[in-house]
Amino acid sequence: MKIPLRQKNKKFSRQLKTIICGTALLTGLSLFAPCLPVNTGNTQNPGIVKTAKAASSTEDPTGLGASYTAILYDSSSGLPTSEANTAIQTSDGFIWIGSYSGLIRYDGNSFYRYDSSDGISNVISLFEDSKKRLWIGTNDSGVAKYENGKFTFYGKIEGLKSSSIRSIVEDTDGNILIATTLGMAYIDKKQKLHILHDPQLDSEYICELRRGEDGIIYGETISGAFFSLEEKRVKAFFSGNDLGFGVISCIHPDPEHPGFVYLGTEKSEVIYGDMGSGMTNYQVYSVAPQININAIVPSGNAIWVCADNGIGYLDKSFHYTELKNIPMNNSVDGMITDFEGDLWFVSSRQGIMKVAPSQFTDLSLAAHLESKVVNTTCLYDNMLYAGTDTGLILLDKNNRSVKNSLTELLGENRIRCIKTDSKGNLWLCTYSDLGLVCYHKDGSYETFTEKDGLSSNRVRTVAELSDGKMIVSCSGGIFLIENEKITGHYDSSNGISNTEILCIEEGENGVLYLGSDGDGLYKIDGNSSSRFGLEDHLASEVILRIKKDTERNLYWIITSNSLAYMKDEKITTISHFPYPNNFDIFFDEHGGAWVLSSNGIYVMSADTLLKNPKNPEYTFYDTKCGLPCIATANSRSAIEENGNLYIAGTTGISMININEADESDTEIKLTVPFIQVDGELKSVKAGKSITIPADCKRLDIFGYALTYALKNPRVSYYLEGFDDKAVTMSKQDLGEVSYTNLSGGKYKFHLSIINTLTGKEENSISVTIIKKRAFYEYPGFWLVTGIIVVAIVALLIFLYFHKKTVALMKKQEEKQQYIDEVTQAFAKCIDLKDNYTRGHSFRVAAYSRMLAEKMGYSDTEIKEVYNIALMHDIGKLSVPDEILGKPGAPTDEEYEILKQHAKKGYEILKDITIAPNLAIGAGYHHERLDGKGYPNGVTEKDIPLVAQIIAVADTFDAMYSTRPYRKQMPLDVVITELKRVSGTQLNGEIVNYLGELVAEGRVGKKAEIPGAPASPAE
Repeated sequence: MKIPLRQKNKKFSRQLKTIICGTALLTGLSLFAPCLPVNTGNTQNPGIVKTAKAASSTEDPTGLGASYTAILYDSSSGLPTSEANTAIQTSDGFIWIGSYSGLIRYDGNSFYRYDSSDGISNVISLFEDSKKRLWIGTNDSGVAKYENGKFTFYGKIEGLKSSSIRSIVEDTDGNILIATTLGMAYIDKKQKLHILHDPQLDSEYICELRRGEDGIIYGETISGAFFSLEEKRVKAFFSGNDLGFGVISCIHPDPEHPGFVYLGTEKSEVIYGDMGSGMTNYQVYSVAPQININAIVPSGNAIWVCADNGIGYLDKSFHYTELKNIPMNNSVDGMITDFEGDLWFVSSRQGIMKVAPSQFTDLSLAAHLESKVVNTTCLYDNMLYAGTDTGLILLDKNNRSVKNSLTELLGENRIRCIKTDSKGNLWLCTYSDLGLVCYHKDGSYETFTEKDGLSSNRVRTVAELSDGKMIVSCSGGIFLIENEKITGHYDSSNGISNTEILCIEEGENGVLYLGSDGDGLYKIDGNSSSRFGLEDHLASEVILRIKKDTERNLYWIITSNSLAYMKDEKITTISHFPYPNNFDIFFDEHGGAWVLSSNGIYVMSADTLLKNPKNPEYTFYDTKCGLPCIATANSRSAIEENGNLYIAGTTGISMININEADESDTEIKLTVPFIQVDGELKSVKAGKSITIPADCKRLDIFGYALTYALKNPRVSYYLEGFDDKAVTMSKQDLGEVSYTNLSGGKYKFHLSIINTLTGKEENSISVTIIKKRAFYEYPGFWLVTGIIVVAIVALLIFLYFHKKTVALMKKQEEKQQYIDEVTQAFAKCIDLKDNYTRGHSFRVAAYSRMLAEKMGYSDTEIKEVYNIALMHDIGKLSVPDEILGKPGAPTDEEYEILKQHAKKGYEILKDITIAPNLAIGAGYHHERLDGKGYPNGVTEKDIPLVAQIIAVADTFDAMYSTRPYRKQMPLDVVITELKRVSGTQLNGEIVNYLGELVAEGRVGKKAEIPGAPASPAE
C-alpha cells in the first residue's frame, strides 16, 4: 500500500516550524520576563490544577497536510477559568495567560492562578520588557509591574486617567507605553508615570499597541482609527471610515517591510498598506467566512487571523484557509507561538487552545469515521484494512473510507484478525457464520467453517507457516489449511489441554509455539509437545503474544500481567518493566522496543529490556503526547518495513512511524525560577547562587522542564551535597522537590533531560544554594562547646563522686565506729574473763597501733591494726575459767587446751564480712617465724604482717605484766628477751621499733598507753 501521509506530515511539520519560527511572531509584543508566584505559603499550592488528559486530535487543521493535535483548556480541562483574554510566553519559557479571573502561569504540566489578594484580577494585556520584567494590564486596577516576586501598581493615584489597560509596549528608549480606555500614558526608565498628551489621542479609547521592526509604535482605537507614534508623538493618524476601510479592529506591523501594516476590519477583510505613504498604496484580502477580526499575526510566509467566529491564515500567495475541526471557534482574540513552534489561541469565551504538531496521525478522524473499537489492521492492495466489532473498514491512499465486495460480505460481523499470505491472499478471522475468510485480489473468496472441519466459527488468529500452509486458531483447536483444504489439526490429543489459543508463532525447523488463554505456552515439535507455565518462570499463563526476534535470537512473550522473553527455551520475566497490562511489541531500526499497553505506548531500548534494571529509562506516549487512542486489548496492529505502525485502537486507527519518531529533547527549556523557604518564595536569577537563612526548616525547589510539544521526556534531579543519587521521572510527574532540615553549607541542585535510549543526560542546568551556617555549625563553636561540656561533665562527675564519697566516708565512719564499738565491747568481755590479764587486749592493741605508726601505716590501716589486735585473744572465751585463772603454771594438758584459743578465735571471727581481717590477729599471733608456733606451725612468709606486729606487742605485754604464775619482768629484761627471740620467734624489725618506743618513753613504767588501762602490776 502506498501511503505517503507520514512523509508529508514530517515535511510539513518542519516547514511550519520554519514559518512560525523564522521571524519573531507578534513582533510588537516582545516575549515576557520570568515571573514568580507569590503568597503561596501553603505548600500544597491550591492554585495549581493538573492539566486534563483529554485532547482533541485532528489531522491537518492548517490545511497544508500536517498531523496536528488541538487541545482546548478551559475550566473542565485544567485551566482555572473558561476564558482567556491574552497570552504570552516569557523568555524563561513559561506561558502566561490573562483572564477575567486573574493571572495564570502554565508550565506544560499544570496551571497556577495568582490569588486575587495580590491585587491582580481582570487581566486584559501582558507584556515583557527588555529587562525581562512582566507588565500586567488589568481591566479595573491599572497596570502592575512584576519583578523579583513583587508587584508594583500604577493606577489613578499615580496619575493614570483610566484604570482600564488595553495594551502595553516598550519603545526604543526603554519607556513603557500604556494604552488605556482614556488616552495613553508611559512609565520612564526611572519608573515614574507620565501622561502622554496628544490632542488626537487624549480622549481616545486605545485598543492595541504594536512596535514594528523600525521602532515605530502602531496602534488602533475603538472608534476604528489607527495611528503611529515616534518618540512619544503621533506621527500619523487615520480614520478607517474616512479611508473607506470601515472600522479598523486590529493592527500589526509587517516585520519584513517597515512602514507597512496589516489591518483587520469588522468585515471579512484584511488590509495591507503603507502608512508611510499615507495609506495610498494598499491591498484588500478576503478572509471569509471570518468576521470581526480581533488579531492579525504575520509570521514568515503565513498571516494568522483570529476572529469572532474562528481562525485561519493567509499563505504566501494570500490564499486564505480556515482552520476546521478544531474545538475553538468563538471570540478568538489573539495568538502566540511558543519556542517549540506550537500555536496558542485565546478566546474570551472558550479559554486557550494549543495546536501542536503530532507524531501520530488520527486516520479515523482524517477519514471522518465514527468512534469504534478496532481489533486488527492490515495493509493490502494499496489500502488499509481494519477489522472492528461491527464489520470491516477500508481506507484508500488518500485516507478516504471506501467500500467493496468484501465489506459487504462481512457486514457488521466481528473481525478479530486480518493477515496476508505470500500468494497475495487476504485472510480474515471472524466471529460469525463466515468463520475464516480467504479473499483473493480478483474479488473471489473461500470460507472455512464448522462445516469444513473447524471446531468453531469463532476464529481468533491466522498465520502463514514457512512451508506455505496456513495455521488457524479457533475455539476448540488449531487447524492447518493447504490448497484451500483443512489438512490437519492439533487438540488435546497433541498435549494441548487448553485449546483456546490466543497467538501462534513459528520457530526454527517447523517448531510451533502456541499461547493459550490460561495454560501457558505450548511447544509442538512434530509429534511431540511440551508446555511452559508458572513453574518455568512465566508470571501468567495467559499468553497474548509470542514474537520471534531474529536479531537477538529469542522470542518475546507478552502475558496478561508481564513482559518476558525466551532464549534457548529458558524464560525470563522482565520484572522491572514500568507497566504490566501490555498487548503487543514492535522494534524500530534504532534498537527501540515499542510496547503497546492499556495505558499508552512505552518505548525502551531492547537492550535495556533484556538487562532488566530496577529503574529503566523509557519514553511514554499517551493522549497528552498526541496519541489519538489507546491500543485495543489483544489487538493486532500492522507495521510496514519503513516503520509505519497502524495501531488498532479502542476508538479508531492511528499511525506513527516508529523509525522516524522524533525524541530529541534539545529544545526543552530547563529552569529553576524560584525556591520556597519555609513558605516564602524567593526568585532565582540565572547564573547566580541563592542564599537561604540558617534557620530554614523546609526548602522547596521548583524546577521545570518546559515543553509544550506533544512529548513527555524523562527528567532527573538531585541535590549535590545531600542526595546520594539522582531521581528520574517523566516530565509530567515532575513537581516541586522538598528538603527539610538541611545542614548549613553549599549545595547544587541539578536538573537534567535524560535520553531514554542511552540513559545519558542530553542537557542540564544547576543552581547553587548556600544555606548559612547556624552558630552551632562552626567548628570553633563545637570546640568551645566541647570544652565547656567536658568541663561541665567533669564537674558533675566530681560533684557526683564527691557526694558519693562523702556519703561513703560517712558510711565508712559509721561502719568503722560500729566495728570499733563492737571490738571494744568484745575486748572488755575477753579481759573480764581473766582478772590477772585485765586490760591486756587494750594494751596489746595500743602497742600494735604505736608500732603501726612507726612502720608508716596510714590512719585507716592503723585503726584496722588496732581493732584486729583488740580481738586477738577472743578465743580465750572458749578456755575454761579454771585453766585461764589458775594461780600456777598450767600443766601440759592445760597448756594444750590454752593453745586452742588461737584456732577458736580464728573460727569465731572468720565469717565477719564487715571486717574480714579481724580473724588474722586471733589466728596467727602465736605463730613463729621459724614455724614452731601454733596453731598451724606456718613460717614467716605465711604469717600476715599485722599478726607479726600483734605477736611482738602481745609478747611484750605478757612479760611486762604480772601473771598468776609469775610477776612482771623488768623492762630491760623484757627488751633483752625480745631481742633474743628476734628472727626465730618474733620479727626483729618490729622488735626494734618497740625498742624505739621504749627509748622514747612512750612505752614503760611511767608511760601512759592511750586507750589502755594500766597493767595489774602498775
